[in-house]
Amino acid sequence: MRKISVLKIGILAIMTFVAGCAGGGSSTGGTATGGTPQPSNTVITGVAAKGVIAGGAVNVYAPSSTGDLSARILLKSTTTDSSGRFTVGLGDYSGIVEVEVSGNYTDEATGSQLSISAGTLRAAAVAANAGDTVAVTVTPLTELAVRHALSGIFLTEASVRAANALISNLFQIDIMAVAPVAPNLPAVTAASQAQKDYTIMLAAISKWAATAGSLQAVLDACDHDLSATNRLSAATAAQFQAALQSFLSDSVHNQTGVTAASQALSDVGKYTGVLTLSTQGTATAPITSLQVTVTLPAGVAVKRDASGALMASASGVASQAAAFGKNLTSPNTLVLALISTPGFGVGEFASVTYVANPGVIPTASDFAIGNVAITGFDGSNSFNIALNVVPAIKY
Repeated sequence: MRKISVLKIGILAIMTFVAGCAGGGSSTGGTATGGTPQPSNTVITGVAAKGVIAGGAVNVYAPSSTGDLSARILLKSTTTDSSGRFTVGLGDYSGIVEVEVSGNYTDEATGSQLSISAGTLRAAAVAANAGDTVAVTVTPLTELAVRHALSGIFLTEASVRAANALISNLFQIDIMAVAPVAPNLPAVTAASQAQKDYTIMLAAISKWAATAGSLQAVLDACDHDLSATNRLSAATAAQFQAALQSFLSDSVHNQTGVTAASQALSDVGKYTGVLTLSTQGTATAPITSLQVTVTLPAGVAVKRDASGALMASASGVASQAAAFGKNLTSPNTLVLALISTPGFGVGEFASVTYVANPGVIPTASDFAIGNVAITGFDGSNSFNIALNVVPAIKY
């Protein structure tokens, strides 16, 4: 909710004046020496890119108290610098912010000077508390997230967070926190891998837009998929990959020095999810060992971390297990084994991070459970325990 209050500011000013007259000293941070809290300053900072929008107009809005964007309130305006960066202070505001950018940029796909008009490139974020610093990158992907977050003309904090998380998941990049750079060799060379990926991704979207006829056509195609399934279709993901390869192989307009797609760029359109496994039933003693086989559905794989390790771990009631084993016996067959002393109870015992190909939307029942072996120990004897193992997809 908004907490900007003229009355509050006036009261603070009077109190500061009185404290000064009484010899109360000066303020060096959030609290004056007399103990009076100073006003918070919420800061919105980020980059506008489609490529880089230098000297662009930035308007920061708040929706109405009901989340209605048609009744939005202008909080602050500023201009991007030569790198497309901007920073605005919003006083003690907290709640949803909608950041809208317009201006000129150099199109990566054609080298042409193009413009973005007001209302077509936006981002939405949540300043949870007054005084927060919130990173807000504004790109075609954040515009896509705003479209997905909207319910008619309304935004909620939950819908903003969910939409930003979904688009970040599908495009393999934190669309709000990562700042793309200028698509040239010096800037890309100095950038982090995530920044390089975001920069190349935007260039690929420009190539895609050149083929589709406009950026709006690209966003409409993605939005159509998201509205239907919360995912990108295989056809839409393939169009992105074709545009990506077209840009990477374009020796005239690709000035980044990057000619091969990273793993993240190759995975655009894939969805990362979490499968949990739980025991159900009644255990007459703590579980001291458990083994289970999970067969993954077609188009789904266990995700690996940067070191190549399978992303599966003990969780829930078994999170303190002494030993946890995981092994892929075939591309779609995962074997998990746990040993625990003094044991654990009935409930969630493991989580598996999976990646689903574009167009593949698995349900929990698509993951087949087999070869369950559970052992308990009652303090004197070990014996088998008959429990069911149930998969669930964590949202």
